Amino acid sequence: MSSHSIATLRSITNVVQDQSYQSQFQQYQQQPRQRASGQPQFDSIPMKYAVLFPDLLRRKLVQTRPPPRMPEKLPTGYRPDLSCVFHQGVPGHDIERCFAFRNEVQKLIQDKVLRF
Repeated sequence: MSSHSIATLRSITNVVQDQSYQSQFQQYQQQPRQRASGQPQFDSIPMKYAVLFPDLLRRKLVQTRPPPRMPEKLPTGYRPDLSCVFHQGVPGHDIERCFAFRNEVQKLIQDKVLRF
């Protein structure tokens, strides 16, 4: 009888480990791929992000984000002449260069919510 209990316990342990592994694997799959340079790699889309944004917003698939806190030292590539609608008009980048928005689009593609 005790050997039966041990076998059941092992099965439960394996299931828990498998679920934990699957959860970690799914989280990894949902993140954008990384280029060798360490920058995320996003699937290409057949339109500008600026064209896609209003439709995703209207369909409530994305929400704008509050502007991030301005760092003391401006990041490389900061463009004061550009503003990001995803970040509620914050200067520094536009939606075409917005990693946060591109990441949201990538998640929608991977979750098969968004198809082109």
